[in-house]
Amino acid sequence: MKSTMHNRVEDLMIFKNLQINPRPAKSTRVLQCFWSLPNLDQLKMGCDRCSRGNPGPSGAGVILRDHTSNTIGAMSVDLGICTNFVAELLAIILGLEWASDRGWSKIWVTSDSQTAIKCFTSDKVPWFINSRWSNMRKNLTIKFSSVFRETNFAADTMSKRGANLPLGAKETFDHRPSFIAVENPNTCYFRFL
Repeated sequence: MKSTMHNRVEDLMIFKNLQINPRPAKSTRVLQCFWSLPNLDQLKMGCDRCSRGNPGPSGAGVILRDHTSNTIGAMSVDLGICTNFVAELLAIILGLEWASDRGWSKIWVTSDSQTAIKCFTSDKVPWFINSRWSNMRKNLTIKFSSVFRETNFAADTMSKRGANLPLGAKETFDHRPSFIAVENPNTCYFRFL
């Protein structure tokens, strides 16, 4: 017989009388998460990937926001078949290239992939994007931050859209697309662990 104690006196008494060793229930931890505005002279770029399998059909999503929280760009890209990790790296590189092509030079990159962020911050990117990364480092001032997925849902929506595009297709927007919700800087988001 399996049992779980929910940290109540009644449970403890029943388990004791039946001579059952209780297993305490796992308690849920709740973290508060916030989406922060970028500095006045900087754009915040949220990046994410969607991969339907590992490897599997993948998409990248990027959203650019300014210091007033306005969405000034959004992009979805189909990446073909790749792994989760490769898709995450490509989402960041494609976003940086897109921002650079549009003339923006100070970018704050956020992603919910700590591993991808660490690759860029430690300058240990895989060989297949090394030359592209070198070009971006020369032309841009880049800050990296790892964020929880609860404050990266706009980029997540764009990446899912990218995975559903035809092979190699890309969609870009100069505004917030009507089909996405964006993170609010004055809102507390919750992560349950």
